[in-house]
Amino acid sequence: MALYYTVEIILFYRMRIGSFVPRGGIWSNRLETLAARHPDHDFILDSASAEAQLGDLDAIVANRLSDESWRRATRLKAVFAPLAGVNHLPTALFLERGVRVFNAHGNARQVAERALAMTLAFYGRVIEYHEDLRVEKWHGFWVGRGAEDNWSSLYGRKVAIFGAGAIGTALAHLLAAFDCQVTAYRRRPAAALPPDFHRVETDLGKAVADNELLFLALPLTPATKGLFSREVLQSARGKFLVNVGRGEVVDEEGLYLALKDGILSGAAIDTWYSYPSSGADHGAPSRFPIHLLPNVVLSPHVAGSARESAEGNVVQTVENLDSWLATGHCASEVRLSELY
Repeated sequence: MALYYTVEIILFYRMRIGSFVPRGGIWSNRLETLAARHPDHDFILDSASAEAQLGDLDAIVANRLSDESWRRATRLKAVFAPLAGVNHLPTALFLERGVRVFNAHGNARQVAERALAMTLAFYGRVIEYHEDLRVEKWHGFWVGRGAEDNWSSLYGRKVAIFGAGAIGTALAHLLAAFDCQVTAYRRRPAAALPPDFHRVETDLGKAVADNELLFLALPLTPATKGLFSREVLQSARGKFLVNVGRGEVVDEEGLYLALKDGILSGAAIDTWYSYPSSGADHGAPSRFPIHLLPNVVLSPHVAGSARESAEGNVVQTVENLDSWLATGHCASEVRLSELY
């Protein structure tokens, strides 16, 4: 009965959709085309006009709005976020009001590619060798140290991917080329094994203990915040950790100590704890000097910012909205109640 009611609303109720994404370029082209496909609904594509009509909007396309703006949107039924992470949204408010959230994973392949690239850079000693050769320092066979001064291959290594969503699945597909044995970590068991994974593990400690490479592609939720605690990190001796999810999934001080003390063999980090203030381009990425340690590959939270990524997120967001307007449903819905 509830399903019928939802579909009936979408088919016979005139929706007002407000856009808070930049005008021009691909956004305007895609949204204007969508508006033409749905003449029975009203599209407000100017953010200033949408802001002025917040109380009358049924759906919003936006990355970030202020808490006050979200509270003013009292008629809101759906939010379409043009990115994967939704930790910036007022989840409790949405659950209280029954607002549905749809996110986009159009940059999943690029995030996975960045995670793999940073890992290859560490195991291949790419950055170290590059910097040394710039000052004419050689390594390996050519200076008589071929046996002890070498790099390591990724082939055949045991990998755990924490977060078997769009990014995790794309990463597992890339790792298949290296014949890696890939484990998916999930809090809840799933009926089907995700593509390119060999097994699913629901025990965090076992997933860490049984694998050498630990890829984190988890969203930040109350359930995942601090999941990799200081205790978990201290148990990860000899492991290599890659974080392309959210910084706060990993205990900040615990990560620093595990790297400084050589518990972790190393890390590749794209998502951090501290970011420059608005308008600035300098600032430490953590309260601790993680960025100064020699066993860390650093990336300034750009894994999803490839040139090819932006278009993918725009396309998927507009497709999500199109599907919702047509049917009342969309495959990219975030299960807000499961974030806790």
